[in-house]
Amino acid sequence: MSGESRVEQSRAVSLAFSGLDKVFLRTRFDAAAADAIATDQAVASGASLPLNGLILAVKACFDVAGWVTDAASAVLSDQPEATRDAPVVAGLRAAGATLVAHTNMTEFAFGALGINNTTGTPVTPLDAHGERVAGGSTSGGAVAVARGFADIALGTDTSGSIRIPAAFCGIVGFKPSTNVISTQGCIPLSTTFDAPGFIARDVSTIVRVVEALKLYRTPVVRVRPTRQLEGIRLALPVDFALTGCDPTVVAAFEACVNRLASLGASIVETDFMDLRAPSRIAAESGIIVADAFAWHEPWIRTRLARYDPLVGPRILRGESIPAYRYLKGAAALKHEANVFDAEMARYDALLTPTVPIVPPRIADVTADEIEYLRVNALSFSLTELANRLDAPSIAMQFDPARPRPFGLMLTGRRHRDIDLLSVARRVEAALSKP
Repeated sequence: MSGESRVEQSRAVSLAFSGLDKVFLRTRFDAAAADAIATDQAVASGASLPLNGLILAVKACFDVAGWVTDAASAVLSDQPEATRDAPVVAGLRAAGATLVAHTNMTEFAFGALGINNTTGTPVTPLDAHGERVAGGSTSGGAVAVARGFADIALGTDTSGSIRIPAAFCGIVGFKPSTNVISTQGCIPLSTTFDAPGFIARDVSTIVRVVEALKLYRTPVVRVRPTRQLEGIRLALPVDFALTGCDPTVVAAFEACVNRLASLGASIVETDFMDLRAPSRIAAESGIIVADAFAWHEPWIRTRLARYDPLVGPRILRGESIPAYRYLKGAAALKHEANVFDAEMARYDALLTPTVPIVPPRIADVTADEIEYLRVNALSFSLTELANRLDAPSIAMQFDPARPRPFGLMLTGRRHRDIDLLSVARRVEAALSKP
């Protein structure tokens, strides 16, 4: 399909959707059509534009020239428009992707459920009743991809904000190692843990994007023709992975593990370290809220009333974090990351569910703040490990042919992103086999 045709298809399905205002905050379909015509013509003339024909949606914390970068918050609604694209946005467009929208998100990316009391809360397309959250904080991007409005969604992942909505919406989300993708031109939540990444319908599209951007020195290994998994060793930390999981998630995960084993993967049950320790260290040291307060300090003292009530007070807590606690926590996390890397040298990836629960109903988590905070923390209880250890991680489906609102997660070693994507590609191909 040509880029122009894909834009018109995206326009048609998007504008036919009654909840579009909760998915896209700003759109540019007319300009996108002109962009697509230009890229189609360039390709016809011999230009190499590897992302031509792919529709791009960008989380509203990234700069897009001509749009206000408001991170889905009323706090920044009166700020000037961005004068240039964030480097990662510019790179995607230069590779041929056609930008159509700024997507909705949890305000300032501070939440795993996608709840936003200012711009509205998107719902997962996998809930026929339209009552359950899409996950966050990259909520609009995940819904856009799942509904076919976009092929690629650019997001950020601080505790799971790409992988959680990908799981809740039945698609794929990739968090690279930190610093692989520039955060320039992006409003931060935590400069320590933020990692830009991508949501797509399949691993192959993720691979297409990272290769087009030349993020890594070597290409992703192609899938073997047999599509089997012989030679792959996956570490399964049973207690960490399954304690507290919804029975529906446990049953689907165990069935997937059995299928992976039947396809030749070596599944090794192990408890080589306390995988909950990094989360405890990060929480006790207050790194995220301290990082957040450092950026928000000019605003939060004078505009606290404009913040979402589920976000502002939590950021404000960062003011009281002692420097010694922050620095001690950061050092402890480096030690934990070194231990993880050493232990994981024996394996190709860590295997867990992405989320331990099915998407909650919006009404159930907005009626009571304590319940919201409980479910929010539960939602990122598995994903945040990769952020605390600076590890690449990818959320996938148990069965790509039958999406469900939870899924499989593979996590690799620091800066071994290519190895992880190669394994993920093989796993997806094997699980897609009838």
